Amino acid sequence: MTGPNEREPIKKLATDLNRNQVVDELSAAVSRGQLTLQEFEERSAKAWNARHVDALIELISDVHDNPQSLLGQHFPGATLTPTATHFPANPTISDAVSLIRQRITGNPHGSKISISIMGASARKGDWLVPNTHTSIAVMGGNQIDLRDAFFESDHIEINAYTLMGGIEIIVPEGVVVICDGIGIFGGFEQSVDKAVTLPPTRLPNNAPTVHIQGIAFMGGVSVTTKLRD
Repeated sequence: MTGPNEREPIKKLATDLNRNQVVDELSAAVSRGQLTLQEFEERSAKAWNARHVDALIELISDVHDNPQSLLGQHFPGATLTPTATHFPANPTISDAVSLIRQRITGNPHGSKISISIMGASARKGDWLVPNTHTSIAVMGGNQIDLRDAFFESDHIEINAYTLMGGIEIIVPEGVVVICDGIGIFGGFEQSVDKAVTLPPTRLPNNAPTVHIQGIAFMGGVSVTTKLRD
């Protein structure tokens, strides 16, 4: 209890990275058998809407031994420290590839899975993408936005599976896109936004690569190269 001249402690506002870390831990808790899929959906929805770090800590306090330490690290386990990058308005091919390479961290502790079941899931902002990320949408919608993301390496694989749902994958300039998905009574499409001046087909063979594969059954997966906002 505070006295008349004492102030309530200031609650720390949560970042998108904090929210991603908590959702990743909730996903891991499902794989460990600690949470059901329904509990994961409920808690992850609360995580995406959380304003303060203490609310996020509460969501994983019963599945993680030390949630404070998890949220206290910017990139847990990182071997390389990414530097701030400036994206010019009209980058050359060399600029675009170089700027993506500056966002490679070597950190293996990125978000490995995104799931939505009759709901929605989003990975966007300065989140960390591991070498392999799996996205599953069942009668729901997922968004995977890589434009401001950090990457474990220069070759990322995304496995996209949707059943009567949709998955939107947004890739920045400077990344080669390989799309091998299958549409069954649905669509698995790759496109380049008309504002993009450096389409993936113009990039060198040694440019960072995002390989997308999976199945869209009575649903859709769209892969679009776009400019940063």
